[in-house]
Amino acid sequence: MTAIRIYLIAILVILSAIETFGQESKTAAQAISLNDQGVQEMKAERYEAAIRLFDQAVAVYPKYATAYYNLGSTLYHLGQLEKAEKALQQVIKLYPGYAEAYNQLGVVYTDLGQYEKAVSFFKEAIRQRTDSKTALYNLGCVYIRLQKFKTAAEMLEKAKLIQPDNEEIRFNLGYAYAGQKRYREAVAEMQEAVSLKPGDAQAHCLLGNIYLLTKDKQAALAQYEKVKMMDTQMAEKLYEIIYSDKLVILSYK
Repeated sequence: MTAIRIYLIAILVILSAIETFGQESKTAAQAISLNDQGVQEMKAERYEAAIRLFDQAVAVYPKYATAYYNLGSTLYHLGQLEKAEKALQQVIKLYPGYAEAYNQLGVVYTDLGQYEKAVSFFKEAIRQRTDSKTALYNLGCVYIRLQKFKTAAEMLEKAKLIQPDNEEIRFNLGYAYAGQKRYREAVAEMQEAVSLKPGDAQAHCLLGNIYLLTKDKQAALAQYEKVKMMDTQMAEKLYEIIYSDKLVILSYK
C-alpha cells in the first residue's frame, strides 16, 4: 500500500580536490569554467543547458572526472539512465576512489531494477567512505526491495548512528523491523519518523499498518484520523484494511 522511499542523492560538484591538472592548466581552466556554468544551470533547473555545458567540459578536458560525475547526475535527473550509467562509469575509470560515483551508479542500477548490481556499488561506496550515510541508507533500501530485512536493518541502523534525526532513515528502519516481525521496534521507529515529520501521511499510514499487526485496532484508527486530514485516498485504503478480515500485509511497490 505504500511505495518504497529510497532517496537517491545526486550531488553536483564544482571542483573536486582529488583532481590535479598539472601542466594542462589553460585547458583545465576552460573545462572548470564550463563545469561551473553547468552547475549553475542545473541549480536553476535548466537541465538540457547543464548537460550541454558538462559535455563541453569533458570534450575540452576528457580526464575531468568531476564534470563526468555532474553529467551523469544530471542525465539521471532527466531519467536518461543508460547515458547516466555510461558517464558515471567513466568517473570511476578516471578516479577509482570517487565514492559518490559508486553511490550514484548504485542509484542508477536501483532504478533499472538491477538490485544485486546496485548492492555491489553501494558497498563499494561505503568501502571508499565508511561514514557515507547516503550509501548506507540506499543500501538498506535496496535490501528491503530484496526482502532481506535483517541486513536492511543493519545498514539503516548504521545510517541512524550518523544521522539519528533523519525521518527517512527512521521510516525505512521501521519497515525493515516490521519485515522481521519485530513490531515493538518497528512501532518505535515509525513513531519517531512521524514525530520528526508530522505531516508525512505515508509514515502515519504505515504506522497504522504496523499497529494492526500488533492487533492494536484503536491505535490504527488514531492514525487513520491523522491520515484523513492529509491524504483522503490513502486514508480510505487504511480504513479498508482496518475493517477487513484480511491479513494485513506490508508491501512496497
